[in-house]
Order: sequence, then C-alpha cells, then structure tokens
Amino acid sequence: MPPVLSLLLGLVLALTAQAASSGLVLTNAIRTVDLTALPAVSEQIGVVIQNNHDSKVAKSYVVQIPASKRDRLSEISVRERKSGTELPLAKLNEDSSYQATFNHPLQPGDKISLNIDLVFLNTVVAQPAAIGQSDDQVWTWSDHVSILSADPVNKQKTVVKAPGTIKSYSQLNSTTKSGKAVTFGPFTKDSPELKNAQMAQVRFLDNSEQLEALEHRREYFVSHWANDLNVLEHYALRNRAPAISDGFDKVKQTVSRFMKARDNFIKTLLVKVPVDARQMYVVDEIGNVSTSAVTRPQRVDGERFKVMQLKPRYPMAGQWNYTWWHGYSVPLSSYLRVQGTRHALRVPFIGSITGSASQSNEIPVAAIKTRNTAVSRYQLRVTLPEGATNIHAHVPFAVDGLRMERQHYYFDLQGRTVVIIEHHNVAPSAADAHVVVTYDYSRWALWQKPAVVALVYK
Repeated sequence: MPPVLSLLLGLVLALTAQAASSGLVLTNAIRTVDLTALPAVSEQIGVVIQNNHDSKVAKSYVVQIPASKRDRLSEISVRERKSGTELPLAKLNEDSSYQATFNHPLQPGDKISLNIDLVFLNTVVAQPAAIGQSDDQVWTWSDHVSILSADPVNKQKTVVKAPGTIKSYSQLNSTTKSGKAVTFGPFTKDSPELKNAQMAQVRFLDNSEQLEALEHRREYFVSHWANDLNVLEHYALRNRAPAISDGFDKVKQTVSRFMKARDNFIKTLLVKVPVDARQMYVVDEIGNVSTSAVTRPQRVDGERFKVMQLKPRYPMAGQWNYTWWHGYSVPLSSYLRVQGTRHALRVPFIGSITGSASQSNEIPVAAIKTRNTAVSRYQLRVTLPEGATNIHAHVPFAVDGLRMERQHYYFDLQGRTVVIIEHHNVAPSAADAHVVVTYDYSRWALWQKPAVVALVYK
C-alpha cells in the first residue's frame, strides 16, 4: 500500500475511533441513600450530563441497575431537575437497563441536570443476624461507592442517611460523618475507589419494625345485584428483625412487657379499612382469630378510615412467619361510576398494613401512617359479574403481568371474567395508587341470572 494512502487510512480510522468514543459524559453525580423508611431504601442520583458529541444530538440516557440489586428494585423514575418534568422510561433488556428519553434533544456541548429516583426493598441486612429477645437491632448497608454508568463520570459522591445512631462505617479517602449521615467522596474518575469498584458499609442502630409480605393476594368480588364489593386479603408475613439467639423464652418475653416499652416481637398488626366497611372477619390456618378489634371511624391528615387491629396467635419474633386472611364488604356504589352501559370501577391497588412491637394494649391510630411492610410477591384479582364485556384495566405504573381468565361460580352460564395483576417488590407507597377497571354491562346481563334461576326452578 502506498505510504500516502496508508497515512490517509490511518487518519480516517483515528477520526472514526475518536467519534465512536465521544458521547455523553456525567460531569458530576451525587447519590443520596435514604435509610429512614426501612424496609424501603430510597436512592436519588442527581447527575449533570454533557453531550460531548462533535455533531450528533443526544436523545436519551441509559440508567443501569447494579446486578446485586436488580431483584430488589421496586420503583424508578427520572425527572428534569429544573422543571420537575418526568421523562419517559423504557426497559431495554433483562439486565434492568432503562432508557430515559429527553423531552428535547441535547445539542452538542449542552448540559442537562436529571434526578434519578430509585426505591429498593429489603437491601439492608441485620448484623448480627441473631440477638437476644430485647437487644438492640443493628443493620448494615453495603454497596459500591460508585454509581453504575455506561458513560464516564468525572466526579461523584455518595451520601448515606441512617435512621439511628451510626455504629461504624468504611474509612475510605474523603469520607466524613455528620450526625446520622456519612459522605463518601467526592471522588474523581482517577480515584482508586472508583477504579477498583470499592465497596462501602454503614452499620447503624434501628429498632423500628420491618416486615416482609412473602406473598400477598388481594381479591375484589363485584356484585351489581347486591350493590356489594367484597374484599378479601391473604397474607404470608415475616418479621425481618434478627432471629432470637438463645431460643424463645416466654418468661423473658412477659417480663420485658414491664421492663421495656418495646422488644423485637411483632404483637399487633394494623390494617386500614374503608370507613364504610362492614361484615369484617379474620381467619388464620387454625380458625377464626377472636383477638381482633375494629376502631371507630378515625380522621388522620384529613382522611377518614377505620383500623382493624389484629393480634396474632403468638408474638412474631425475628424471622418468624404468620399466615392469615381477612375480609370485609363495602357498598359498590362508592367505587363504581356508570354512564349508560359503560362502568368504571376504581379501587386501591393494594392494602396498607403496619406491624407494631409496642407493649401497649392500645396502639395509637396514627401509627397506621408508619408503613413498614414491603411486599415481595403480589397478586390483585378483580372478579367482574357474569356478562361483563369490553374489559380494560388501567394501572398507574408498569407491572410484571396483567391477564384475564374466566371462572365459574354458582348458576353461571358463561363464567365471570377475572382481571389478574401480578407484581413483585411492591413498596409501601403503592398503597396510594388506584386501579381502574372499565367494562360494559347491560340491563339484560343484570337480569339474566335471576331469569335463568326462575326458569330452572319453575
């Protein structure tokens, strides 16, 4: 090859490589990890993104989730920091990479500031994993000190906010502690902490209750004829507190009621129910749970509701499970809107439950606002009346699965449609979300079953 041609080819290849390597750069990133609402861990990553392309505009940014936390991700959103506008998100692959599309293309040389909000569940662990019945609980947060990014990061730092006294933390370069917060960094791209993917830990004291619903199923049964909406909830609950190191001792547990205001046993479960709920019941694997009560209508922060106070058959020690189901009925007209033959049913996506380790026999109603139960596997079922057609379900966020199936009950001819929604890692904040199921239901469908029964038993 002639020297001149070889030189030109090398120059073209060099320019091509330079163009391929140029792209988005995170000039600064600040990650704030909030541990004050366990078992939910909130992370906000504030990033300043610059487009270093020579001529191409950037239309999106890819958010990557570390492999160690992919199975614990509950919520993700990306917003422009200045306007607060939320960016559209699309999952790219099974590795939990999400593409956030800019509202306006990012021109070469321009910058944009984003806030990436993430919620993970059950990522902190108890250390030690086993303690005495009334000992303090110490938890450990552990993660990489750097954020995961496909684009280069020039400077970043991580701030960890603990709910209680900090017992110890990793002593890295540029690490400071102020009260209940530890700051790792700032680190530059050449820092050994980032080059070596350094891990960091924070050990802290926190005696607040943490529960995990291993399985939770909520069912709605719609009855137009009786103007009734029946609600049934199944729970398989676990206390996330450390296990008992020396075995359960009923004497110690009883004595602690007079010596301490609390211990590590969950003794009361608070379930928020609508103010017009009626015909309430609680059943576990043995039978009816008679140690339950319902408060009078309450008003907290402008919201009116009742509280069902459940007393499990045994105090739930750390890592112990309890399985039960409860139900009640409410007037269908309170949740249904009708326009001609078109019906819209608006119901809560999930129920709210709070565990309490208080020694008091009466738990303040305001404690229901302390949402301390995260759901690992959740299923919502809405059973519509026979004859419902043109059915659509509207969920305010992406879910793992949404399907419909047909199920037969007494005197059904064609069966009833059941809307089934499945989701994993449901954070306590999802109790504020609602599902809307729309369907067509004619007058003939309402009278069809009574007519059939009258003909059969004529």
